[in-house]
Amino acid sequence: MKAILKLIFPGIVIGLAWNYPYYNNVTDEFSDTKEWVKNATKKYSPDSWDLLMQYESLPAKQEAKAVNGIIATKKSAGTFYYLKGRSRTDLLSSMATSIHEIAHGYCDQNIFRYAREKGLKLDMDKAEEFFYYSPARSFFISFPLKSLFPSRELIPDIPGNLRTFRFDTYIDGITSTQPEGIIGLLNELHSYYLESKFCFEMLEPYKEAEGSDASGFFQWVYHSQSKMTAFFEFDFFIREYLLHMKREYPAEYKELRNYRPFIEAYSAIRTSYKELINKYLQKINIEMASLNASGKAEVNLEGNRLWVREANSDASIGTLVFSADRETLIPVLESNHYQEIIADRYF
Repeated sequence: MKAILKLIFPGIVIGLAWNYPYYNNVTDEFSDTKEWVKNATKKYSPDSWDLLMQYESLPAKQEAKAVNGIIATKKSAGTFYYLKGRSRTDLLSSMATSIHEIAHGYCDQNIFRYAREKGLKLDMDKAEEFFYYSPARSFFISFPLKSLFPSRELIPDIPGNLRTFRFDTYIDGITSTQPEGIIGLLNELHSYYLESKFCFEMLEPYKEAEGSDASGFFQWVYHSQSKMTAFFEFDFFIREYLLHMKREYPAEYKELRNYRPFIEAYSAIRTSYKELINKYLQKINIEMASLNASGKAEVNLEGNRLWVREANSDASIGTLVFSADRETLIPVLESNHYQEIIADRYF
């Protein structure tokens, strides 16, 4: 019997074997590779492509009527500004980043078109966002900034052992989660959901990019796991925000609870993201069974870690299925800590 070597490296990827096709299909024909990932997005993730094209259709500069005059804006980046890398695998990863960032851009920019079409006046004293959910459904939110508090107010509520990877950026950072509070947190949940959905739908392109079902499956999990874990982090952040709001700002909490656009948007995005996590785990089990049955690779799970050994290799490689933060947060998310807000039917 051959000994199986498991190579351990620092970071999220637990091991890489020699001769493993991690950077397969590198080509100097960057434009062709870029077109390949665009075509793959159109075919396998049509909602993602629709979002990109919706953003593309917006003018570079816009104006809209406001409560106090006229507000002007302009796009901060082109539709494919974030699409970088020379290999197909690199570009699949950067396309996911593009989906995330363009979702933010669309939220900010489309409110101008929406306001013009609906005859609305934008209000600088409100957190106003336009969330893309699908080609057939979207959400416009306009909620008073004075009724929100910055996310950094949650810092004393979150103990050190629960300060996960995205804590510094979205709770203690300088993103929209400060001026827009929970609306900013929802904005991030929304963008991570769309990014994760894109990744989930691109398993077949990952296989094509790597030239191997086993290698493509491995890269798909490797590039998806942090994005899938974002669900648990923002579920935690938003619950903490709502709990703090109910205890410290009961009038504003009631105002938010009665604001249907927020409730509808939050419920739709959170529910879909949670369902996506379950589909991700199901897909991993299906692919494992298929690869093991085919004899092309030996694949197994050890807790939260996926190991893959191709048939012609003596080395196994591994990656986490979710970042470690998921295991950190699940005990508190599944505890009775949030009964006060669960009773208000937020979840």
